[in-house]
Amino acid sequence: MEKVLLLELIPKVTCLKETFSTVMRTIFLVLTILGAAVPTFAQGPPGGGPPGGGPPGGGGAGGDGIWRRNAYYGEIQTFDSCLGHQPGSGQYHYHATPVCLRAQLGDNIVISRSSRTGQTYAEMTSGWHHSPILGWAIDGYPIYGPYGYSGAADPTTAIKRIQSGYRLRSITNRTTLPDWSLPNHPGVAQNLDSARYGPAVSTQYPLGRYVEDYEWVSGQGDLDQYNGRLAVTPEYPQGTYAYYTTLDAKGGPAFPYILAGQFRGTASGSFSMSVTATTADYFNGGVYSSAPGTPALSSWSTKYSSQNATVVTGFDPSAGPLTTWPGTNDLGVMTAGSVTRPILAEAQRIRYSDASIYVTANGVAGYPMGPWFSPDMTGGIFSNFPGGSSTTFQMPSTPSAATTPTSTGMGSQGLWVNGVSVFNFLDGAGYSNSAGSEQGGGTSPDLLATISSAASYEQGPLAPGSLVTATPLFFTTLATSTVTATSIPWPTVLAGATVSVTDSRGATSAAEIFYVSPTQINFRMPTGLASGAGSVRISSGGNSIPSKINIQAVYPNLFLLNANALAAASVIRVHNGQQTVEQDYAVVDRKVVASPIALNGDQVYLSVYGSGLGSATSATATIGGVSATVAYAGSQSVYPGLDQYNILIPESLAGKGNVTLIVTAGGKPSNPVNVTIQ
Repeated sequence: MEKVLLLELIPKVTCLKETFSTVMRTIFLVLTILGAAVPTFAQGPPGGGPPGGGPPGGGGAGGDGIWRRNAYYGEIQTFDSCLGHQPGSGQYHYHATPVCLRAQLGDNIVISRSSRTGQTYAEMTSGWHHSPILGWAIDGYPIYGPYGYSGAADPTTAIKRIQSGYRLRSITNRTTLPDWSLPNHPGVAQNLDSARYGPAVSTQYPLGRYVEDYEWVSGQGDLDQYNGRLAVTPEYPQGTYAYYTTLDAKGGPAFPYILAGQFRGTASGSFSMSVTATTADYFNGGVYSSAPGTPALSSWSTKYSSQNATVVTGFDPSAGPLTTWPGTNDLGVMTAGSVTRPILAEAQRIRYSDASIYVTANGVAGYPMGPWFSPDMTGGIFSNFPGGSSTTFQMPSTPSAATTPTSTGMGSQGLWVNGVSVFNFLDGAGYSNSAGSEQGGGTSPDLLATISSAASYEQGPLAPGSLVTATPLFFTTLATSTVTATSIPWPTVLAGATVSVTDSRGATSAAEIFYVSPTQINFRMPTGLASGAGSVRISSGGNSIPSKINIQAVYPNLFLLNANALAAASVIRVHNGQQTVEQDYAVVDRKVVASPIALNGDQVYLSVYGSGLGSATSATATIGGVSATVAYAGSQSVYPGLDQYNILIPESLAGKGNVTLIVTAGGKPSNPVNVTIQ
């Protein structure tokens, strides 16, 4: 994501209220090289993906059912930081690698930073071990994470990231189907008749928008067309067939993500409330019974089965995880999947018979889920929430290869070991040749933009007067040129682009703009806006680009200097009555790293920068969980919308190393940032 230099001039050092160093020049300059500042697993196809949430079930997709929309492309905007979301039924699920489950199971990923909207993860760069079993398909074969033995039959070979055999096709017109998808289109010839053509490849309909844009090539990767292979694994030293979740070279999800178009095995499993076979319990009510020691039983996660499921809502992410989530709220958003009484997470009961494994689960994870956003919905909030829906998943305990493979279709294709549904690459939308547009599934407007804090990059509430950033969805072009405002006050028209903000009273105000480009517009929210559901409209190059937002009087955001949430701060040292200014960072090989702060018995202040203080006139702070005196909280006074907090570092933190700083204003805690104290 593009991040640019917002502040070209550095004010002189005259007192604690003012800016103290070149940190303000660094805030956005460093972010031009911060690909990881955006959550690693939240990045999708170029330009982002449209919001959606197609219903489960059915054999294919809307439209003609030929060119079926890629769920990872079409619904990424509604994924949480774990890459999960849900349709109106409340069935929480993944279409791609289950990031937070992998973190719980120790599958070669690390936390790079925490925020109010979830964890940001990155793949380990070395020291890999074989991935654990993450789930089970309804044909009874395991689903592993993305790491396995280089030699499929040799457990002594090095661990590698297992690669999909799929790649984008080299096509400009959608007139033929790839070989692998033909079983998903019975009775349809590979060379399509003109009435079944898809849209020509273009900016609006780029390659990757539809699953039929991909081809499977033998030898291209490690996996077959089902996205699996025969291999030995730690759980199956004699070998088994297994599916793998797949990643690209940068660590993001790679097509087909989990399961491809067909099951390799006989898909005899099901989701049913009734169990008619004679079974024995392996796990029930928090108690284990003796049972055969098979991976099909022992891999199920029950660690969090006695804790209540939690959700971080988009209404106020700063409130943290909640054990209940409402159907209505003060923004007027009507939600599906509301939970008014806490529900237990993960697998609740595991049974087995001679032929099958039965897992009863509530369909919700043991980690905080959410929040979900959608810029075309009221308040910018995706209105579907996970709901408690106890179901029993049945899978064959001894899987077998299918004589005639079954298409995976839509909806639940299996169960992750935490009791959450496995979905595949479909979202219910497809192209209609006669209509010339997509039908079914989630919405897909031609023009749309996401609005987030320019300090924390988080979506969520925005305070009047705060600095925000618009980025495009659906390959929207936000401006026709790249221009930076050169003077204050910033203009309301820049390179022909304008931004207007409408509040809950219907009052519309022009925003000051300080940077525009085809892929980013930075502007300041107008002051005097009423709280509640509002909207933003960008006008540029003849386009009118809308987005929905949540306006709140106070919602503090702090600037970050790197992917590990290093605080954008100056260090002001008072020694024998004299002030000196230092930096809490250094730039090494174009990377911003923390510079440890020595206290040495001096009075040492952090001058921390943010935006979103809004109507608040005071603030509190904690550093490393210790209350810290806030000597000043307010406008930085030179740059509109820029807040400054001067915070005295408690002497008790000497030697604590990396610690988290949080500012609270108007009862709302900021996103956490980090400093290192030696």
